Amino acid sequence: MKRIYLDHAATTPLLPQAAEAMAAWSGHEFGNPSSLHAEGRAAKHAVDETREAFSEALGCLFGEIVFTSSGTEAANLALIGAALGNENPARNRILLGASEHHCVLHTKPLLERLGYRVDLIPVNHEALIDLNWLQDQAHDDLLMVSVMQANNEFGTVQPVAEVSAWARDRGVLIHRDSVQTFPGAWTVDEPYADLVTVSAHKFNGPKGVGAAYVRAGTKVAPIALGGGQEREMRAGTENVAGLVGAAAALRCHRENGSTTEQKRIARDAFASTLSAAFQPTVRSAPRLSGHHHVRLPGVDAEIFLIRLDKAGVSASSGAACSSGSLEPSHVMMAAGFSETEAREGLRFTFGFGVSESDAFRAAKIVNETAEAILLHRR
Repeated sequence: MKRIYLDHAATTPLLPQAAEAMAAWSGHEFGNPSSLHAEGRAAKHAVDETREAFSEALGCLFGEIVFTSSGTEAANLALIGAALGNENPARNRILLGASEHHCVLHTKPLLERLGYRVDLIPVNHEALIDLNWLQDQAHDDLLMVSVMQANNEFGTVQPVAEVSAWARDRGVLIHRDSVQTFPGAWTVDEPYADLVTVSAHKFNGPKGVGAAYVRAGTKVAPIALGGGQEREMRAGTENVAGLVGAAAALRCHRENGSTTEQKRIARDAFASTLSAAFQPTVRSAPRLSGHHHVRLPGVDAEIFLIRLDKAGVSASSGAACSSGSLEPSHVMMAAGFSETEAREGLRFTFGFGVSESDAFRAAKIVNETAEAILLHRR
């Protein structure tokens, strides 16, 4: 029986078109984009075509795209680079959403060592940031605010338009983590952002490719030093094969239209079939069409996921792995769940290739797994 993969928020399967596009650049095409000879010019042309594809999707200028090795590196460049590039010592405070991805939250100690005060924007029980709290932070010392477009665990869609308007009115830099939402209808101007970060393997492209949008005029210092690649914003020879694959995946998504409805149909079929023993985490907040996050009270997520994996369904808790065991979800902790509850969170995420019938079958397996665990504990 075919396995059912429901962890698309973690990574997505590589599209055949992307693999095919990469094949040449993993073999007979091998030039360095910085070289002046024919092989180098061919590589540079391939990188430029990818940059054009990303700039079109984000609605920005060609030269405002900086390629990185991942969404994590892109976020680090945006946050740490903006802090290093800041020329106004009075602007020494940065705000990060409390439920952001670790690639954002884990910059906090370094930013503090650089002399910045870093505060976390509180979130409610559905991981939505507190706009009222944010309104009270309108001080002249604020350099930057970082809020993700949609939470990677809960799927909660953040009020980024309101954050953008608030920050822009006060001359505050806006970083938007769009890893879970790109490509989509949002551009760098709707809502407005100074810095946006994305990752190719979240939209059926290859791993090892990320990108940062840096609005023209935004002062960002490089955090990787060496050659003059990426307009001296990020040193290191570009991953040409990966970039070509990312461009192919991006074009496929844009040419074939949004998969939002397909994901929603599968997600809703799954959710409607799930046992009442599972408690949904998000009940009223807007969320991504492919996310369904639940708890099975009294059952540790690690135990459940191991059993589920053996039964042929791949899912996750959304939590980081440490020393072979799952840590309690920092998103759930920030949202006010207890540590015990934060260890019970289960994330099922749908994407390209998951049909409605797959979703019904997965829900049946999930229900049977839960029943077996709960029966054993009686």
